[in-house]
Amino acid sequence: MPIDVFLSGLKSQTIDLCTVDTISSFANIPYYYYYANDADKPNFMPTELLQESLFATLAEFPILVGHLIMTDSGRAKVVVDKDSLNAPELLESQSDIHFRDLQAAKFAWSALPDGVATVGSMTTADAGGKIKFVNIHVVRLRENSGVVIFVNVPHYVVDGVGYCEFINRWAEVCRWMRAGEVPKKLSAYQGSFSRDTLTKLLPNSCQALDDLTRELFTTSGLMSKWLAWISPRTRGFVLSAVASLTSIEGHVFYLSARGLKALHALTQEHLSDGERITDNDILTALISMSVAQSEAECSQEAVTGGYLASLAAYLVPSLFAPDRDFTTKFVCDARPRLPDLKAARYTGNTVFVRCLASKLKDLAGGITGQSLTCEAKRVRQTVNGVDAQYIGQLFGTLNADPSCFMCPIAQSVTKTTVVISNQSRFTLYNTDFGNGKPVWVSPITTFYANFVSILPAPPSDGGYTMFVTLSKQAMAKLLQNEAWMNSVELLY
Repeated sequence: MPIDVFLSGLKSQTIDLCTVDTISSFANIPYYYYYANDADKPNFMPTELLQESLFATLAEFPILVGHLIMTDSGRAKVVVDKDSLNAPELLESQSDIHFRDLQAAKFAWSALPDGVATVGSMTTADAGGKIKFVNIHVVRLRENSGVVIFVNVPHYVVDGVGYCEFINRWAEVCRWMRAGEVPKKLSAYQGSFSRDTLTKLLPNSCQALDDLTRELFTTSGLMSKWLAWISPRTRGFVLSAVASLTSIEGHVFYLSARGLKALHALTQEHLSDGERITDNDILTALISMSVAQSEAECSQEAVTGGYLASLAAYLVPSLFAPDRDFTTKFVCDARPRLPDLKAARYTGNTVFVRCLASKLKDLAGGITGQSLTCEAKRVRQTVNGVDAQYIGQLFGTLNADPSCFMCPIAQSVTKTTVVISNQSRFTLYNTDFGNGKPVWVSPITTFYANFVSILPAPPSDGGYTMFVTLSKQAMAKLLQNEAWMNSVELLY
């Protein structure tokens, strides 16, 4: 059934995006979903049903069929024109790979057919010059043994929670239609994409930002101003081109529930009565220290690695000094700090970074129970400093200079950092289109250098999976890091 039948009731409208939407606007949110046809059903996840339920869902998420328009530096809006929709990219292909082959390879990227992911980590325009807000590729596996679905939505319009709201609603509508019901009888979707939902909940009384975060968004230059000024299409092209010049490598690691319990036990003797550190504190500390150690070893090799490397270290000593700053940027979500926002099921961006500064040599000195506990405590203290008042001040800072959203990107060229995003509460494994939940959910092969996402493991496994992208040199060091590799299992 054509898309216009389901979207006939759609109204033309303009949705003004918030400045917080632009913080992560350069990035996509792409995942692979693996579904097994264990019961050998002949009509497994039928194409027509997937398409019809998708169109019905898009009628409830009109922002995803709009066009991205920049109004001035840093300001953006989505224009939904019912007579000229930004239709989703929806592809389907047949593979000669069997589901059991993917499963035997533990869902390693190398086992996938070529071209499953139709976009990369950066938000870029398609061949027609448009930025699509939905990219879907359905790959049917040999002998009807299963399906791999690639789904991407750019960060411009949703964050990870909003992404899950969309795909899980699509799956819910599909299940409903599979049972023989028509979409209009399904209970109306209760989420909100209106940016007023967020802005009305921000407090008037605000506390001061910490120095590091304030500098992150207020230290601008020609590069950040230019990146904010150019069009989203050009910006995506530039950032994607720059990223392609960096030799990076991604891997997925697994930390079992037993392994996590051992890390907690390692820290217990170094905690005072009443002190508490969470899974997130320990994982953030472990990741930050391990990446810092890899970066420190790479720097040492650069200094002693020959004439050109030594010249670079001499000309730009700040990039190689062992006592240089190392910043951990962990992604925070405003929803737990603004309960009414969570209750509204707001799908727009509410994520921002909180910075924790260290000296590279301090984090790279080895991982012991004491050092891990010390760093986890620092993470806990920093997270505790984020409340509604802090969020209000941060958003006020962003609104004061809408072009500042590109400052962190421009600064990353000269600073050593790691960005850690805990996505373990994402409902990735709830996406049931009527033939069962996914057996495995995976990110794409690489994101951008020094990015780590903490993801949920399959519910039957427990623990966490961690997607790590580093430079090839730093990744080689990480894979040799005894403390890291003793704590986790390399999946692929």
